[in-house]
Amino acid sequence: MAKGLIQHITDSLKSYPAKVFLVENNDRFLYRSDVQDAFGAMGIEINHGTSMEQRITFEMREPDGLLVLLSQDNANYLEDIKNEAIAIEFSLANYVPSYHIPSLIELDLSMLDKLFRNQPLVSLNRKETQEFIEKLKDEATSSEPEYNLAEFIDRLHVLLHEEEINWAVVSRLIAQGISKTIGNPKFEELYDQINKANTVFQATLQTSYPQTKNSSAVKKPRIVSKILDYINFNYREKKIALIVVDGMALWQYELLKNRLPGTKHEEVIYSWLPSITQLSRQAIFRGDIPLSDYRQGPTSEEKLWKMYWKDKGCHAFEVVYQHEKIDLSNIDSVSKLAIVFKDLDDKMHSSTDYVDLLMLTNNWIERSGIIQMVDDLISRGFTVFLTSDHGNIQAKGWRGLQGREKLGTNKSGSRSERHIEYSEKWLSEEFIANNPEVSDSVVMEEQAIYFKTDLSFSNKESLVTHGGAHLLEVLIPFVEIKHES
Repeated sequence: MAKGLIQHITDSLKSYPAKVFLVENNDRFLYRSDVQDAFGAMGIEINHGTSMEQRITFEMREPDGLLVLLSQDNANYLEDIKNEAIAIEFSLANYVPSYHIPSLIELDLSMLDKLFRNQPLVSLNRKETQEFIEKLKDEATSSEPEYNLAEFIDRLHVLLHEEEINWAVVSRLIAQGISKTIGNPKFEELYDQINKANTVFQATLQTSYPQTKNSSAVKKPRIVSKILDYINFNYREKKIALIVVDGMALWQYELLKNRLPGTKHEEVIYSWLPSITQLSRQAIFRGDIPLSDYRQGPTSEEKLWKMYWKDKGCHAFEVVYQHEKIDLSNIDSVSKLAIVFKDLDDKMHSSTDYVDLLMLTNNWIERSGIIQMVDDLISRGFTVFLTSDHGNIQAKGWRGLQGREKLGTNKSGSRSERHIEYSEKWLSEEFIANNPEVSDSVVMEEQAIYFKTDLSFSNKESLVTHGGAHLLEVLIPFVEIKHES
């Protein structure tokens, strides 16, 4: 299966016996922000900051990823970094040797992929390279190329068999696959592959989730409850806007991201478990472990948001929370702004399947005003953080609750059909005892029962919902957006 350029370089770097690279890159290809984003999606972080910034990045690096430190002189690093790293010189010419490199260095990645996959057997000079590029452009059709399902399956297989699985990379691959195959005959097979990946993810959750809840927020938040601590540590004296889109899954962000202005730094983080709004959005605005007796709603969120920043020393006039009805006309004195979009979640709950939700999501992107809002905010000097409280899943009905099973349920007030919470623990234990066939598909947590597969407490053949522990619900976007200047 033909690989793309970034994938080929990634595989090349992974073949080295190290996870840190000191790289001199004279053609400056690796300095491009889009190139760094593409490598980030592959689990490779590239940093070309100051010595102090690179030191912090080195100390806080991800154990399951690769780190590339760019410098004009690899001799400038301290011995402890040198001892853990491999020093190399990177040149785009090593990967596309047949072309005149200066003619390629600023081309978009899609064209570089075409050039990489169609390398001539003889070397081309500048004129010949430019003519070859124009030839490829002329051959390109305006229609979307057919999604390569076999390549997706191969790539997913490789990722799931790595010694340390990078779930951010896996989830991005899955999100791209979903966004490109909804309504396509290939979607069913792709979804089967996603559910197989979810089986592996559930095993990972059992061992890693407790550590994720207690992780450091200095470099990035790993979970929604750490978002505010991350912002406070890194942006305490700056103007920030936190935009929470209720129920936005990673595949929906795929539809939105290329239309957003500014420079974006994308991460994948965990929702709270179970992935219900009462817990996960509360965790965002509390900046801590959510409480079970919390009453979900805009008033409660506003109180939590203002309380958090008051405790950090912010004045009351600096801190604003807005829900659905957004007004940016009087925010000159505001430094900590929170905005919640709830309507995409409403569209999700009204959908029968992802075909419905795809149409509704595209409609929401057009009508919500979020693109212009982000543009306005970054133009006013805000750093924007875009995230979600949970994703969503196209689920199948197991069956609805019957008779006595309904007794004492919905303590949380959630409208999820993948999560039930009883008022007493013995009621949840009785439910499992009476329905042993479902025990392998659910998680029991105190009085709560929630699905980890793609089933739901519903009689519907198909529905879109959330509230469980499936990777499509749990792994969500966290995006930092700044003005390009």
